[in-house]
Amino acid sequence: MKKLLLSLALGLAAISASAVTPFLEFQPIQAGDDFTAFNFQGGFTGKVHPNIALGLGVGLTEKWNFDSSPLIPFFGRVDISGKMGSLNPFFSFDVGYELNTNDTDHGAVLVNPMVGLNFGRWYGGIGYLGHCWTQGHSGTTSCFNMKIGYKF
Repeated sequence: MKKLLLSLALGLAAISASAVTPFLEFQPIQAGDDFTAFNFQGGFTGKVHPNIALGLGVGLTEKWNFDSSPLIPFFGRVDISGKMGSLNPFFSFDVGYELNTNDTDHGAVLVNPMVGLNFGRWYGGIGYLGHCWTQGHSGTTSCFNMKIGYKF
């Protein structure tokens, strides 16, 4: 864990302050079994190469009807962007942990690869959100998700 944090700190130190870009996202999630949720998240990314950015973020995940305790995802992000003619595709990969505010033994390691398109400062994509639940709940869950975001 210490090596991971040191690597992350060194990577973020390589990002110049002028290249840091804050972002906000909305992410509806349909996980089956009548579980529909939303996620608002934000953070920042910084360019380490003209087409590659690293970042950190935090969010809030809750069911539509607010009948459960929210999850708080903390994640690291890698963004790879490009240009194909008039299109501006991207690939992003988030990895982190979702803390359960009701029972801290019932969180989840999260992985969320995503592909999409940039439209100026707006972007949208579709991805695959996977959770590996920790001690309080065994097993994994996964679903497709979409993301709509804005880079400031």
